[in-house]
Amino acid sequence: MRILVVLTSHDRLASGRRTGVCLKSFALGYYACVDAGLEVTICSPLGGPAPIAPCSDGDMASGIVQRFLGDRTVREEFSDGLMLSQVCAGDFSAVYYPDGPGALWDLPGDRDSQALICQMHEQRRPCAFIGHGTAALLQVCKPDTMPLVAGRRLMAPGRDKNAAVGLPDEAPSLEQELDRLGAICVTGAGVAPVMVEDGGLITGRDADASVPVVQSMLAAIQASA
Repeated sequence: MRILVVLTSHDRLASGRRTGVCLKSFALGYYACVDAGLEVTICSPLGGPAPIAPCSDGDMASGIVQRFLGDRTVREEFSDGLMLSQVCAGDFSAVYYPDGPGALWDLPGDRDSQALICQMHEQRRPCAFIGHGTAALLQVCKPDTMPLVAGRRLMAPGRDKNAAVGLPDEAPSLEQELDRLGAICVTGAGVAPVMVEDGGLITGRDADASVPVVQSMLAAIQASA
């Protein structure tokens, strides 16, 4: 089975501050798939090297990031991803969007990402999103033009998480945007669940939810086999 990992290509905010993907969320999801025996393909809107968000700096000493840094093969894949326009939904059993604040700016309006999610959903293949990666769902519509997220239970970061990763006050709140589209946003505070699954959409609160989200994604693949 093959899993597609979709990363953000957005590397700079208007202020000049760096942004990008959360390396911990990528690495946790990537290795959860690889360790389960699955093949992983990496892509992004622009292809090539994926930008790493500054919020990843505090995770550099973690075991999973150290594993990534010591894995030359994966680092090369991370630096030479395909363009989203090059991938075919039918080639993959599921798609995984890691956390990363850069996703707020490039993934919502990316037509290739929208088409990918629509096709995967129509084929009843799980679509998993972590933290700000959930931004990829914002402009995805069903054939009747209704938002795909309408009536779905989802987890997404709000302004508190935006502030925690250093985003400006004007950065959109995914929680509010999804609520406006008719989604049912589940609060992930305290001892609440770190992830929810609804109709093939699996969403996680933040990078720490990456492994349980991938495990749920893999279980969904096996259940539909």
